[in-house]
Amino acid sequence: MKLNVAQIQGLLANNFQVTVDADAALNFTAGSELIVTNLTTSHMVVPYGTTTEWDVQQRVHQKTFLNGQIRYNTSDNQVEVYYNGGWLPLSTGTAAQEIGTQSNPAIDGNALMAAGKSSGIYWIQPEGQSAYQMYVDNSRNGGGWVLCAHVRTSTCQDHMTTGSVRISGTTGPRTNNTSTTKMSDDWIQALRNGSAYTGNTAYWLEATGFNKNMFVQSEATVNLNNSASEDNPRARVSTTYQGGLSDRGPNTGTRGFGDHHTSGGTYFAWGRHPESGNNCGFREDSLGASNGYLWVK
Repeated sequence: MKLNVAQIQGLLANNFQVTVDADAALNFTAGSELIVTNLTTSHMVVPYGTTTEWDVQQRVHQKTFLNGQIRYNTSDNQVEVYYNGGWLPLSTGTAAQEIGTQSNPAIDGNALMAAGKSSGIYWIQPEGQSAYQMYVDNSRNGGGWVLCAHVRTSTCQDHMTTGSVRISGTTGPRTNNTSTTKMSDDWIQALRNGSAYTGNTAYWLEATGFNKNMFVQSEATVNLNNSASEDNPRARVSTTYQGGLSDRGPNTGTRGFGDHHTSGGTYFAWGRHPESGNNCGFREDSLGASNGYLWVK
């Protein structure tokens, strides 16, 4: 359907405004322009909201954004553009020297939090590793969390490996991935080794299917294919950030972090018995399988 008009104007009772529903869109075909004729008083309002509101739309509701879309982030009062799975600040000419840029990558997420950066995509380069554009959550559990893996049950046991999984170019895992993506264990370990965080829970497993969180002792080493029982801190876990740790002592089938069988659903595992071939995603014997994220600070 095509509507050809010279002017569209709302009703007087609505101050001549035309309203478009929140889930609707005005599409401009290639070559079209949105022209503001009265430059002294007119303006165009871009979508706006807090960092948390935008994060919920993408992470919880799986809303899809497209490269080039813009928004105004009211949490830190800046215009941002969407690119490859995250929101980047529209920078000034001096921004190249800001932390988290390609020319000045951060060593971890804590440095970005300390610099007052909001959640978003930033360049991060742990010592001895290559720099990647990583998603950082600075709005929950003290901030400074780098998304190091997005585990999907649809790709089953792909996360139970020491290598990287589906990392393309310099783009790290994103919250909207539909297949498992993961940084290599060496990269994650280097991130942890260089971290400024000194608290007791530096690893956060967020099981979106179980709606459960599990935090792992900071001293744990990163081997996400190995039995958690071979490095006791990997099985010392808490349900809260910087909470008291429970020493689970799982059997050798629990892989990476956590405990798949002794807590009755309180805790869960990064992986379970890969020799079976069908233990997909995060696992817990009474709960089954879940998608989820691995955050590291």
